[in-house]
Amino acid sequence: MNTALNNLIEAARLDADHVFSAPWEARAFAIALKLSEAGHFSWDEFRDRLIAEVGASDRIRARDGTSDCGEYYEHFLRALERLLAEKGIAPVP
Repeated sequence: MNTALNNLIEAARLDADHVFSAPWEARAFAIALKLSEAGHFSWDEFRDRLIAEVGASDRIRARDGTSDCGEYYEHFLRALERLLAEKGIAPVP
């Protein structure tokens, strides 16, 4: 990972004890927010990807009869990864 991206991640740290279930959720949110604020993508672009991720998961759950077990930030992270890959910022792992 390049130094500029590392600096951005460090600058994006949030207080995870008050809003998020786990520290990685806070970091994912902060990274998405900071990248959007820096002009790499609009928040609306990210929101559209997140809506698509959640919708796809809902369809799979309905088909398979499985339940949602607090997967919101997994969808959030997947949407962010896909948007970053689409924009050429970072490859999907």
